[in-house]
Amino acid sequence: MIRRVLQNNLWLVFVFLSVSGCTAQLPERPTIQYSFQNLTLEQVLNDEVDWSKPEKMKYNFGYWKRFVWVKFELINPSDVPSHYILDIESPWVDEVFLAWKSLGKVETTVFRGTDTHALKEIPHRNPVFSLDLSPNEKRTVYLKIANVGILSAPLRIWTRNSFLDRVERDYIANGIYFGIISALLLYNLLIFISVREKAYLFYCLYLTTLLVNYALLGGFFKQLLIPISTLNVKPYLYTSVNASLLFVGLFSLTFLNLKTVQPKLDRLILGSAVAIGVYSVFSFLIPYHWMEISFIYTFPYFILLLVSAGIYSYWKGVKSSLFFVSAWVTLFVGVIVDSLTKASILPTTTFGRYGVQIGTALEVVLFSLALGRRLRFLLEENLASQNQLSAIRKDFEIARRIQMRILPAEVPKSEHISAIVSYLPLYDIGGDFYDYFETNGNELGIVIADVTGHGVSAALDSSTVKIAFRNAKSFMHSPKELMAEMNQFLCTSLHARFVSAAYFYFDFEAMKLTFTSAGNPPLIFIRDGKVQSAECPGLLLGVRSDFSYEQKEVYLKKGDRLLIFTDGLYENLKPNEDLYSILFPEIRPIVDLPQNEFHQKLLDRLSYIRTVLKDDITFISLDIV
Repeated sequence: MIRRVLQNNLWLVFVFLSVSGCTAQLPERPTIQYSFQNLTLEQVLNDEVDWSKPEKMKYNFGYWKRFVWVKFELINPSDVPSHYILDIESPWVDEVFLAWKSLGKVETTVFRGTDTHALKEIPHRNPVFSLDLSPNEKRTVYLKIANVGILSAPLRIWTRNSFLDRVERDYIANGIYFGIISALLLYNLLIFISVREKAYLFYCLYLTTLLVNYALLGGFFKQLLIPISTLNVKPYLYTSVNASLLFVGLFSLTFLNLKTVQPKLDRLILGSAVAIGVYSVFSFLIPYHWMEISFIYTFPYFILLLVSAGIYSYWKGVKSSLFFVSAWVTLFVGVIVDSLTKASILPTTTFGRYGVQIGTALEVVLFSLALGRRLRFLLEENLASQNQLSAIRKDFEIARRIQMRILPAEVPKSEHISAIVSYLPLYDIGGDFYDYFETNGNELGIVIADVTGHGVSAALDSSTVKIAFRNAKSFMHSPKELMAEMNQFLCTSLHARFVSAAYFYFDFEAMKLTFTSAGNPPLIFIRDGKVQSAECPGLLLGVRSDFSYEQKEVYLKKGDRLLIFTDGLYENLKPNEDLYSILFPEIRPIVDLPQNEFHQKLLDRLSYIRTVLKDDITFISLDIV
């Protein structure tokens, strides 16, 4: 798809060159004489002027002159009247004053940049004048051309028929140019909507300003969009031109990935682009002449900076930057040839006459090729990432199955107790762990643990906790000794991780619970509708191998409800509040509910006030029956 669109645009470039090159034989540009003297028309007609020597190639008078008088001879060698068109190929010129003597009478015509097409003698994007000569007449034509900025006046004399033929071909060629830019703009805009890649957005903004630039610079904006307005569009030109540099700079940063490749160069280009953007905003407040002079320096500076960035990125392995550099070289060559042709330093050719259009057309096509390659690389990287993600998901699924085998397959069963367990990992797998010992119907040992951290690594270390718990089975009747044994094992088995844990030993003959804790939250139990707690402080497992743990006893009676949990149940709910002020108000309203309903209701109430789940949750509720 990308290749087909670009092939179509390259074909349009070829058609553009063919149409613009197929023109009727043109008369030579007139040989002119010029003067910068500030004289009146009467003084000029009285030949009080110090004219330059006749020059055929002098049409660009530089940036510092505000006006110039030009004189040339126009001859009708035929025996019939002839109709000529004088075309001044400077749509942006401020004023042209045309004068000549005919039959002893002085005739004058004035064109101003604010003239509407209704006022112009011949509607056209350039200043044009009709000159009718009698048979064998020789006429001296005088022009006073005034402009703020570049004082350029490429003159061309046409016969009326050849002028009309040329105008038709000129519109076709420029229509193709606008078509190329518009097609690429629409195409890349659709791609941006699909992939949301910032490089495409900045490129589309750049193409938009290119269209505006050439519409202003070529006179099409005034001719086609506001033909009856007296608005002077010149102040808007450098706002648009500098906006183009801003957007192409942002496009280059994104496209070349300079923030990663060369951060210093990234900051330099970003700073330059922002400065140019600010300059663009304040273009209305700066005299147009100085805007034009400053652009002589900012444009080549910024282009050379971007070309250097492209070369550096290519050297660093960003392969698509080769098209980027080629695009800028193409534009630079087109601008240079166009400028030298307008200055009459190079002979007039199709490429010289349309250097900027051809250069920008090829530039945007090459940019699109570069973006196409970039999109292909992104798709390939995305496919590779998806494959990698699929592999990771498979690994996660395997790890989840392994962890499910580490956790008990069913809840503890006893005629003296009813248990409900909720295990809610932060990710697919977590670092929480619980297990239990059963000997006979009158004894039960339950352990709950929380490995620091989350995800796969914490889950793998939770399997080590299971091993430590199973190895300490001989101490199941003595919680403090079991915890000490687990601690010694984990101090040598875990690296840079610690474990909070609690072990609960139930003796149903004596109706007594003995428990110990290693940094785990307190035991909460509900008796006769009242919420109470029991705490046994202790150091986290894996910190110090010789630490001695304590144990506490709680006598049980039928109807008691015990709540065992990890800190994920209540943490990150209410900042600066402790466990009791968070949990007790949520438990009290539901203490009379049946166990299943109470268990789920408490989780729902806590979930309602929890904005984001930030830790694994293990919650065990036990009813003494």
